Amino acid sequence: MKKFFTNLSIKKGGGLFFISCFWAFGSCNSTNPNPESIIVVEAFGESLSLDSISARIPDNLNYDDSTMLADRIINSWIREQVLLAQSEESLIEENEKLENQIQTYRNALLISEYENRFVNSRLNRTVTEAEVDEFHKTHTELFKLSEHVVRAVFFHIPKEELDLDSAKFWLNKADSISMPRLEKWCIEHNATYAVETEDWWYLSDLLNQVPMQIYRLEDQLKSRKVTEFSSEGRTYMIKFLEHQLKDLPSPLAIAKERIEEIIIQERRSELLEKLRDDLVKEAWSLGLIRRDSIPI
Repeated sequence: MKKFFTNLSIKKGGGLFFISCFWAFGSCNSTNPNPESIIVVEAFGESLSLDSISARIPDNLNYDDSTMLADRIINSWIREQVLLAQSEESLIEENEKLENQIQTYRNALLISEYENRFVNSRLNRTVTEAEVDEFHKTHTELFKLSEHVVRAVFFHIPKEELDLDSAKFWLNKADSISMPRLEKWCIEHNATYAVETEDWWYLSDLLNQVPMQIYRLEDQLKSRKVTEFSSEGRTYMIKFLEHQLKDLPSPLAIAKERIEEIIIQERRSELLEKLRDDLVKEAWSLGLIRRDSIPI
């Protein structure tokens, strides 16, 4: 390994001292050398400048912390160069393959960055209700339910509470007038509740909140009467407003967010496809592409 390190040459001492002075006294004035031209350390034909190091040091660090961080940056860079040089020497036979992989990755990275910037500056992310509704109607097969879902309102409260008539009346009405009254009552009586009439629940999630016994599933979900029961010292009341069974198309409200994402992704794909086609056509028209026939 001794021979391997013979080319390693590191400028230290004075270099690190200058870094410390640079951070202690702030940015360079007109009499100071250009930080880009100040080489702090060299290894295997590569160099690390003062400018590169200082760019990685936060402005709010004090003198000692800046010096310690600079030292770590330099040591990390040295280790990287040593390992890189050793890797290149040890993998000479694989170099061409690795270079091809690196080039492929670089090309993909550049193209991806360009396409993302192009799309982000032009993509319309506004999806109308009409678009969502139309997509839902024409692609119902994409939105089959994996489990039963329900719209329901409910509350539960310690069993000691005896006066539940008003709360039960409001729950049974489940309209825009009764629900605010029920919510106010629930807050005043420290009840646990869900009174948003447009919210859909997966049945399994709902049963975690309201542990009712399910014995005739569809009949129970079809019922629009208030169901009342007690469990573990609490009184529960629930009213089902709507339901949809497993394997049927999902209600629009549940599928809406996913539909919006799909529509936006379709727009993105269309933008990219048009961009690629237009760029290729332009390159042909400018004579930047030449293609010969493949000899048979």
